[in-house]
Amino acid sequence: MPPTRPLLEIAVHSFQSAQAALTGGADRMELCSALQTGGLTPGLGLLDLILESSTIPVHVLVRPRLGNFIYDGQEFATVLRSVEVCRKNGASGIVVGFLDKNYRIERSQLSELIAVAGPLDLTFHRAIDVCSDVFGALDMLMDAGFHRVLSSGRATTALAGIPMLQKMVAHTADSKLSIMAGAGVTAANVLKILNSTGCDEIHASAKKAQTLQDNDTLDITSVYGSKVTTKWESDIARIKVLKAKVISFAS
Repeated sequence: MPPTRPLLEIAVHSFQSAQAALTGGADRMELCSALQTGGLTPGLGLLDLILESSTIPVHVLVRPRLGNFIYDGQEFATVLRSVEVCRKNGASGIVVGFLDKNYRIERSQLSELIAVAGPLDLTFHRAIDVCSDVFGALDMLMDAGFHRVLSSGRATTALAGIPMLQKMVAHTADSKLSIMAGAGVTAANVLKILNSTGCDEIHASAKKAQTLQDNDTLDITSVYGSKVTTKWESDIARIKVLKAKVISFAS
């Protein structure tokens, strides 16, 4: 019996990238801002615009700042409010992660989040990759009813993290918690990652540099210290090739 086809999630940070995800055949999109820096909570305007046209689930990254995932009271209050806003405005799910000073999932914060999230689909992001007790964290997330964990297997890329991803998949095999491989996933390596880990979901941005218009006439060096010449957007062609590879895995 062939394996079930894995799901393909595309990380997007703009309306253009969201449209590329739809056209390219993504099964789901993760919406954020500042993707090049690891991602932050996106603006409500962008979320509304994308939800108006999306035919696939939109999961929203809730991350109040750059840096570690140890949030003080005000920061976590921001997380909870953002989750509430996402729920009320029609997002299908949220992507979130938080740790205590010992790099473990904070149990009280987890309970607060579950109460606010309600029926939202729940993904715990790559905070898991710096957690001091990965398997204890997975147990907590399974008990809490999370749907998936996004992980690179505690490595800089999912390809390098295959050994840990294998262990995470084995640990959660009898649960409803999916392990989604992400970080550096491309059409060139996705089949190896899928075959080696048993992950049933894949996360990628499939982004490509694009030259900004008016590059030669608009110089913002005096304001930002450097001249911005490119932007990164998810690429339809790259998504289509990646999707074809994912489909071939189950054929």
